[in-house]
Amino acid sequence: MSGSVSPTVPALPEADIRAAMHAQQWERAFELLADHDRALREALGSADLSQLPSAPWRELLDQQAALLGDLVALRDETAEILARMGRERRGALAYRTFAG
Repeated sequence: MSGSVSPTVPALPEADIRAAMHAQQWERAFELLADHDRALREALGSADLSQLPSAPWRELLDQQAALLGDLVALRDETAEILARMGRERRGALAYRTFAG
């Protein structure tokens, strides 16, 4: 690598992100993700990726994929809850209309 320094793989603050999500502190979770994204872009900004060992970066990618999978599951669960609430609301309004 002719004197260049390998960038350090930024740690994904997964536990902090999950804790913020669990506490419904969405702004904090977004902030943590944005900070990680900035650190990642900075680390990779001028790196020659062909000269870097891939294992640490693949491990980070696996961690990110696991977190993303959980976010997708949470999104789907939330969508189902909202759909159910909509159905229940429509049912209550129909009952009130016919009963009243």
